[in-house]
Amino acid sequence: MKVALIPMRVKVNDFETNWQEFKQRFKEALEYSPDILVFPEYCLTGFKEWDFSGAKLYGETINRVSKLAKENSVYVIFGLLEPYKNCIYNSALLINREGEIILKHRKFQEPMKFCRGNTVKITNTEFGKVSIIICGDLYNKRIAKWVKKKKPDYLFVPMEYSPETGNIIEEDIKVMSERVRLLEVKTFVVNSSPPGGAWVFDESGDFLTQTARDNVLTFSLFENMY
Repeated sequence: MKVALIPMRVKVNDFETNWQEFKQRFKEALEYSPDILVFPEYCLTGFKEWDFSGAKLYGETINRVSKLAKENSVYVIFGLLEPYKNCIYNSALLINREGEIILKHRKFQEPMKFCRGNTVKITNTEFGKVSIIICGDLYNKRIAKWVKKKKPDYLFVPMEYSPETGNIIEEDIKVMSERVRLLEVKTFVVNSSPPGGAWVFDESGDFLTQTARDNVLTFSLFENMY
């Protein structure tokens, strides 16, 4: 299994500009022959409190990303706003090599103006069992219990995290590591840019590798490559 983590630059409420960026970064990542490409939280619309207009593009977003996944026979994980009845969820999807949605996660750790998910799910792939959580879910105790109960082989975490300093600091990485240690699962994290960044942790929470800003990070079970 080779994973490409893509800290994509995202413009709020500019779907077509984001789509062009998504396609360009997708093409760039394909040069590393990945099995799975991972993009950040709501990467094609961005989000500004409390504008949920990006949820109207849910179907269009899925159609476009599914087509890319199928044409290139790769898995794609990405975040988006999902409308459901009178709710808006902050969701993330896993699309398989055939362009089919095989896993959806609805973020749990959200303010009340969002609807919130109520569980963590897993799906089977040729690489093993996969789960997704989103950004602040990583620090939620209930999420931790669900992840430990489901026991995925790999956990993917799309983020949109912009610290007050404007830069990711060592303390942020240390806290991520501590949370992953509790989950006991190999974890892949990718953040929007700026500030960007992507990180991989092993089952013990030990930091394996990272990239800064909007640089693609590729990782396999047997070697690290930039």
